[in-house]
Amino acid sequence: MNLLIAQMQEDDFPNYLAHTSQEYAKEKIKTGTWPADQALILAQAEIRSLLPQGMHTPNHHFLSLIDESGIKLGIFWLHLAPVQKEAFIYDFEIYEPFRGHKLGQLAMQNLFDYCRALGICKISLHVFAHNQRAYHVYKKLGFIETDINMTRLLH
Repeated sequence: MNLLIAQMQEDDFPNYLAHTSQEYAKEKIKTGTWPADQALILAQAEIRSLLPQGMHTPNHHFLSLIDESGIKLGIFWLHLAPVQKEAFIYDFEIYEPFRGHKLGQLAMQNLFDYCRALGICKISLHVFAHNQRAYHVYKKLGFIETDINMTRLLH
């Protein structure tokens, strides 16, 4: 299967933003970082601080993953630091109906090519510790740990 990376359409952005805020809140609840009753508000605030100009915030790129027939399979939210020749993946998702078909690895390989074409030499990301599936995909793709946060709950 061929995957294409294209700029996210502006009319897709509000739905994406609402979805990613909800998903980020859920992840922060799972890690115990934020209480459930405040998580969505905190997620929305954090994302607003990262994107003061929304989709048009400088150096932030919102990309759609599209198959050859035009079906949208997923997204990337990428921050580029061209002077440092670095990129940071804020969000990456293969939509639920398309998961489990090795599209994640293919999408990441396409992203590597996309970034190389922009002169980027280093890509970083964050993965929640409980997301072992993503962690193993990233390890297979050559990502290495650079920081590890650990927590112990005292009850």
